[in-house]
Amino acid sequence: MHDKDEIRGALLRLLQGKTDGGEVMTVGEDQIIISREACPAVLLSANKNLPEILLVQKFTQHKKGSSSSITSSVSCSTPVAVRNGHASSTNGVSNDDLDVTGSPLKCPFMQAKMEPNDAPFTIVLDFCGNKKKGKINLTYIPIPSTRVGLIASKLNLTLSKLQDVDEFVPLWLVCDGKDVQKTLFMGIHRTKDTHARILITSGGPYYSMEDLPSLNHLMEQHTATGPTKRVDSSVEATYSVLASEDEIRSSSLSLTCCWKQPLTLLSSPAPDAQAIANVHVVCGDPRSPVHQMYLELSVLRGFVKGLKTGEVSWYVRENSNTVAEELEEVFTSIRDKGVRTKREEDGGCDFDMMIEGKFLNWRQNMDFTDRLWSILMRCESYQELKDSLNLVFKAVAGEEVRPQIHVRNTTQVGSVVRNLIRGRGSLPQLRDLTPLLMLIEIGYEKLKRDYINIFQAGDLVTGEQLLWFIEDRSSNNEDMVSAVDQLERLHVALQAVVALRTYLSLPWASMAHFTDQVLNQMKEEELSGAHSFSLKLDALSVHQQFDSMKEDTWEVSLHSQEGMYSKLLVCHISHRPFISLSLTAADFEDLQGGELKEEDEDDGDDKYFCAFISSITDKLLQY
Repeated sequence: MHDKDEIRGALLRLLQGKTDGGEVMTVGEDQIIISREACPAVLLSANKNLPEILLVQKFTQHKKGSSSSITSSVSCSTPVAVRNGHASSTNGVSNDDLDVTGSPLKCPFMQAKMEPNDAPFTIVLDFCGNKKKGKINLTYIPIPSTRVGLIASKLNLTLSKLQDVDEFVPLWLVCDGKDVQKTLFMGIHRTKDTHARILITSGGPYYSMEDLPSLNHLMEQHTATGPTKRVDSSVEATYSVLASEDEIRSSSLSLTCCWKQPLTLLSSPAPDAQAIANVHVVCGDPRSPVHQMYLELSVLRGFVKGLKTGEVSWYVRENSNTVAEELEEVFTSIRDKGVRTKREEDGGCDFDMMIEGKFLNWRQNMDFTDRLWSILMRCESYQELKDSLNLVFKAVAGEEVRPQIHVRNTTQVGSVVRNLIRGRGSLPQLRDLTPLLMLIEIGYEKLKRDYINIFQAGDLVTGEQLLWFIEDRSSNNEDMVSAVDQLERLHVALQAVVALRTYLSLPWASMAHFTDQVLNQMKEEELSGAHSFSLKLDALSVHQQFDSMKEDTWEVSLHSQEGMYSKLLVCHISHRPFISLSLTAADFEDLQGGELKEEDEDDGDDKYFCAFISSITDKLLQY
């Protein structure tokens, strides 16, 4: 089979989605593999946000069927840049010699001087910012820079002749970065009547703002090729407010701001910028002011799980006080002051004081069963729980203590204590699962009231808004599992709202709006280890904070269009590169064996890395 027939057949199968694991083919002297897969985040903006690509790599035996499944912990060390789609000619090979697309624009693909390519190379894409996947590195096997131009030209020529194809998935070639421009990716985007070309090259780092290209320089670069009458400019910048190095175990909060017509590179957002708060919530994050509430919720969930499995993970006490001693302290407190006596040092109950940790574990309307939960949840065994409940009931029956029970408290413990105080009942028989059911019930009621109390502080929500989360549940196993799930949804929402107030100091008037948004989202989502929220803000409400925040990324886009000819130049500036090269055969072999160790990563806090994403689209000639 001739090269052109082999390439045409493979591309047709890929475009129609009829292949599994990729197509291996020979182009001239080279073997390549083309696979259809999800677009990696590093290419998404250059790929016009399309979800899939055709990825072209050098073929090696291990790549068949697993073109991007290899993962590694290689650290980032090389910045990325994307240059203008028109490449200058080198070594006497002109662009005209490779104009095989039928496009009125000259084909940017070029041949460089042949150089030996003995060692395999890998490009590692670091997805540290991917909230769903965490830190994942995708490893690609690049085509030598001395061969990529010819391969790209043949693929592009074949694409131009596929007139009966309804869908043209963008095609990306992985390069080794060894040419003069240090090309890492080469893109071909086609539709039935347009053709777009992109080159991605590496560059940097820049050690100061003065070394960065100016906005005027970028404008000159953008307007240098093709007709340009008007250039529209816009910026998207991200700022880390609460950083997280481990997205799986830690929460984070960042701001994304968009505005038009920037004056200089790295300028602060304009007052009329659109701002979005990106809140990533991991319930187990100990940095959260509401972490103690989550610990109690986790203990309650463990008890509920024990009803089904018959196994309970009991508390391991760290201090010297026993449960009986702590109960006696409660009895003494009730006798001396009464459980409902307000502490003199407590100056009130508002949301800000709560998130500072002063009121999360104490409410003015806490009753006896609430305090019992806080103690009995730390029992170290079933027998200790049973003995402790007996101790409580005997103390009440013997009139050693007369606790107050809220009139709406319908728990078993509350009812027993109320009857014992009135002399209407006898000591209950604590058999089988009864002690555990009693503990679960008072724990659920206590935590439910805690969440209601903190959400309603400052009029963040109404009772009607919370009703879906706190509907009455019976004490059977399935209902209690569902009830605890609902409380966890409330906790996720609470942690998100607390983060907004704590780290952004948003105006109080806007907090109820964000609380409503978060609660509504939690009604629709399944519980998982982490949840993310994107909330639109008024940029003026956080504008003063930009002076003290360092941008994570700052990206300006220059766009112009003249008829069917359009150009887009994106300058992406960050403090961390997101592509690294592994340049030795030994490293490559270690990577395939899963033995490559994580290197010390330069965080780049004192450096800037520039990336340029340049896309040129034009109308194709009609054949």
